[in-house]
Amino acid sequence: MIRNIKLKRGLHQFLPYEFGTLAGLRESTQDGAQIMMVCCADHGLAADNISFVRPEQCIVIQNMAASVPKYDSGEGGSVLASLAYGISTEHVQDVIVCGHLACRIIPHWLKSIVELGKDDPGGSFNRNARMVVESFYRCRSADERHTLMTCEHLLFQLENLRSHPFMRDKLRNGKLRLHGWVVDDNTARVLCFDPKSSQFVSPERTHC
Repeated sequence: MIRNIKLKRGLHQFLPYEFGTLAGLRESTQDGAQIMMVCCADHGLAADNISFVRPEQCIVIQNMAASVPKYDSGEGGSVLASLAYGISTEHVQDVIVCGHLACRIIPHWLKSIVELGKDDPGGSFNRNARMVVESFYRCRSADERHTLMTCEHLLFQLENLRSHPFMRDKLRNGKLRLHGWVVDDNTARVLCFDPKSSQFVSPERTHC
C-alpha cells in the first residue's frame, strides 16, 4: 500500500515536456541509452535496481538527501562535476532524482537552526523546502512533516538541476528528460512526480 501524499499546487513551476514517464524510460534504455540517478547516501535499498535496466546503463551519484547545487551557488564539487560529465559525454537521456521516505537526514534538517548551527552542511539545501513546509502546510504529526519535507526537498533539487545551462539546453531540445522519484522504504514501491497534477503518483499514472 503506497501512502497518500497531498502536495499544494502552484509552489513549483515545471514544464511538463521536460519530464519523462516510466514507459519512455523503458523505451530509451531498450535502445541502449543510459540513466543518471542522484540518490540519497542514507538509502539502504539499491536505488538503481531497476528491473529493465542493465547495471552498466545506470550512473549513480549519492550524497546527502539526493541534493543538487543550484547554478551559480558556488557549491557543487564532485556532484556537479559528475552531472556535467555524464550529461555532456555519456549517452544519458533520463536523469532521476530519487529520495526516500525513511531518510534519516531529513529529520536532522528539521531541527531548529540553533540546534544545527549556521555552518551545518545541509543548510543551503534544506532552506527552501523547510520554509515551504512551515509556511504552506498544516502538519498533524512529525511523520507527516517528514514526508512533506522529503517531497518538497526533492522538488527543489529538480529545480536546481534544471537551472544549469548544460541541462536546460538538452531539456529544451528534447534530448533529456527529468524524473522525480520517492521510494516508500516499507514497501520498496516508487512514487513518480507528475508535473501536470503536481503530485507524486504511481508510475502507471504519470501522463506527462
